Amino acid sequence: MSDQGLRESVDLMRRRGLGPEAIKVFEYYYEQLEAGAQGTIPEDSIEPLGEIQALGEVQVTDEEARRALSQTAVIKLNGGLGTGMGMTGAKSALEVRDGLTFLDIIALQVLALRERWGVELPLVLMNSFRTSEESLKILAKYDSLAVDGLPLDFIQNAEPKLTPGDLVPVKWPQDPELEWCPPGHGDVYVSLVTSGVLDSLLEKGIRFAFLSNSDNLGATCDPDVAAWMVEHDVPFVAEVCRRTKSDRKGGHLAVRKSDGRIVLRDTAMVEDGEERFFRDIRRHSTFNANNVWINLEVLRERMTAREGVLGLPIIVNHKTVDPADPSSPEVIQMESAMGTAIEVFEGSEAILVPRTRFRPVKTTNDLLVLRSDFFSLDESYHVVASSDRPEPYVDLDSAYRFVSGFEQRFPQGVPSMRDCTSLRVIGDPVFGRDVTLVGEVLIDGYHRVRDHAVLGEPVQPEQPPARPTPSDVRTVDEHLRAILASLEPAPTAPIPLTESLGLVVARDVRAKVNLPGFDNSSMDGYAVVAESLEGAGTEPVRLRIVGEVAAGDDPGFRVDPGEAARIMTGAKLPEGADSVIAVEDTDGAAEGEVECRAAVRRGRFVRPRGEDVAAGAVVVSAGEIVGPRTIALLAACGHATVEVHRRPHVVVLSTGDELVAPGDPLGPAQIHDSNSSMLWAAAVAAGASAEIRTAVGDTDEELLEVLDEVVGVADVIITSGGVSMGAYDVVKSALRREGIDFVKVAMQPGKPQGFGHLTGPEGRLVPLFALPGNPVSSFVSFEVFVRPALRRLMRLKPEKRRLRAASITAGVRSPEGRRQFGRAVVSRSPEGELLASPVAGQGSHFLADLSRANGLFVVPEDITELVAGEHVDVILLDGEA
Repeated sequence: MSDQGLRESVDLMRRRGLGPEAIKVFEYYYEQLEAGAQGTIPEDSIEPLGEIQALGEVQVTDEEARRALSQTAVIKLNGGLGTGMGMTGAKSALEVRDGLTFLDIIALQVLALRERWGVELPLVLMNSFRTSEESLKILAKYDSLAVDGLPLDFIQNAEPKLTPGDLVPVKWPQDPELEWCPPGHGDVYVSLVTSGVLDSLLEKGIRFAFLSNSDNLGATCDPDVAAWMVEHDVPFVAEVCRRTKSDRKGGHLAVRKSDGRIVLRDTAMVEDGEERFFRDIRRHSTFNANNVWINLEVLRERMTAREGVLGLPIIVNHKTVDPADPSSPEVIQMESAMGTAIEVFEGSEAILVPRTRFRPVKTTNDLLVLRSDFFSLDESYHVVASSDRPEPYVDLDSAYRFVSGFEQRFPQGVPSMRDCTSLRVIGDPVFGRDVTLVGEVLIDGYHRVRDHAVLGEPVQPEQPPARPTPSDVRTVDEHLRAILASLEPAPTAPIPLTESLGLVVARDVRAKVNLPGFDNSSMDGYAVVAESLEGAGTEPVRLRIVGEVAAGDDPGFRVDPGEAARIMTGAKLPEGADSVIAVEDTDGAAEGEVECRAAVRRGRFVRPRGEDVAAGAVVVSAGEIVGPRTIALLAACGHATVEVHRRPHVVVLSTGDELVAPGDPLGPAQIHDSNSSMLWAAAVAAGASAEIRTAVGDTDEELLEVLDEVVGVADVIITSGGVSMGAYDVVKSALRREGIDFVKVAMQPGKPQGFGHLTGPEGRLVPLFALPGNPVSSFVSFEVFVRPALRRLMRLKPEKRRLRAASITAGVRSPEGRRQFGRAVVSRSPEGELLASPVAGQGSHFLADLSRANGLFVVPEDITELVAGEHVDVILLDGEA
């Protein structure tokens, strides 16, 4: 099995012209893969990274910095194509700001460093063969950039993608180039050797190299790091940044217990069931910025000693052969990470750097902020922020996902974001000239944002509250806004039409075929040549019947002048025929000759090919909700699937030893678990898919064990119970260790709330809602917070249920400073007015009255009493009253 796969792979690599060193490294990883290696690092084999040097505390003289920089080269990893942003060429060729591409800015940064320090400082790109020509063309405009004796680039190696199971090279005749992949950015060390660039650098007296990704413009060659590395004789340095909750999916450094060496554990290197340790930002408090410094003399010594195989840990990635087509066959890609080389060199160190050195552009959300006036380029072409505020959070709809769609929607330039804290765009509006965004901005339902528009509300200085409010109490709107702002866009996926009902189309769909696909008859009658029936209105004309065509038949004959073919509704017109005479205007003969008693014009009773839809036309636009009629149109136009914003999968957990499954006998002090079934039904009704996991016990360990199981399959997790101040409410204590926030929300019922994200496989962030355990509190919390979140993930609008005006039929009291969501039976008066009749049991445990209610009446925070007949806003739970 594997011998054949290895032989075929090596043969392909030789025929592609790859050198023996690259083949030897491939064989090294192939043998590990064959033996079942996955490259994971168990938590019990490592310890958190200890105290490390901070860049801000490094003190070097100008002369030390200049001397170190004179022995340093800048190497940029530049093989990426930006396929995730819809690009087919070099990602670094994308214009990012002020008319400059990534590569322009990188070149200008290097030239500025040369001028400032009076050093040679070579720049070398590691390209793929797909990026080399385009990248070198951009750099060619900088005459002084190239350094004598050194190339501006070298080409990264390639390896075959493998089929799972038999581990043979995959075949993909649709695009044979997709049968190949880069071996990960850890290949940079091998490629430096095989290209001869390593030797050339050393011959020029270059002893050190700074390596980083070309899409990270914050990664400049800092002379202080170079000087610190020289002073302390460090062979390898990895830059790290402080982790926040949003960085949980990034790789981190740790110390291996067996030998005390620093190791990099990336997302794909986490063992199953240990995700909670990986995402624990208190235990592992820094993340790898993927900016590294290496002593090239030590690298050459180590490569020579190991005969070209540096021995970096294997990373096994499961992908599809066509990254743009999730339905294409699964493949295995063997990769290694550049940063994992830290474990190979004894004496390697990490250095803590500010986040300004980590500004990658991975999506068009990042691109928008980088192009905006929130950033600028200083005289050294460093990207600098306009203020100390955090970067604006941006969430653009799927129409902006690819660069082409992004550019079309900002034809006059991107808006001002200097004073923007967050931007959320639903739909695909086109932005006009000189738009300004201020504070928190939600754009929903616009077709165009007009020129000079100012959108959003300024962030006001905090004012003393009207009444004393505990610092940990949020308003309902604040809590919902925080939840919605934290949600990452739901992934899109092509799914069968039969599973797409109610979902939002992610991108424009074009007809694969004409509709109808051929000229066909709209009547039962006879297919004829119109000129054959000239004068038939005054004197009948007889035509020879040459055949018959039923719906679904492909006529194998033609109709010439003087001939006719019997034809049924929907049947394809025979060649030569250009019109149809209705059977009512003939004698209805089935054979021989037919007598025609009316003239017809050309095209009469003919449905022309493409009359309804022309092949290539947009038939369904991004943002449309798939309904029965949409499905009919897509099916008719040749589509078996449609790309939609995927239906999130919700896993519902109820916590507590007192819970028993419905139908099972109750023990002393036990109750049936009603919350799970209720929340499951609510999630499905909101459009999600859902499942119930059996009740979780009342210990931290039991809850965390179940969460580790479900985080790999869930898009959203909901717990109920264990969030208040009870002695046995362990949900709060367990989930706080996972970074979940617990707050009090000024509402009734549902005051205690928990929300945050767990980190799933491959760094995927999974929202977790910790709801109160009382049934009414749990239901109201779902309606107010979870349902809008699910609809946002699916891009369904409106996200919140609409408030309706009603008259309350009985007086109610409401606590001051809290928004009350009371249960009511909503009906209509004979005059058509909505009436809200509060149910008798308003306590958070009255499940029977909750079941009878079909609406919630909403009493604002500043109102403590309503009398019968007063206006009140209501939320209808079951459609129209």
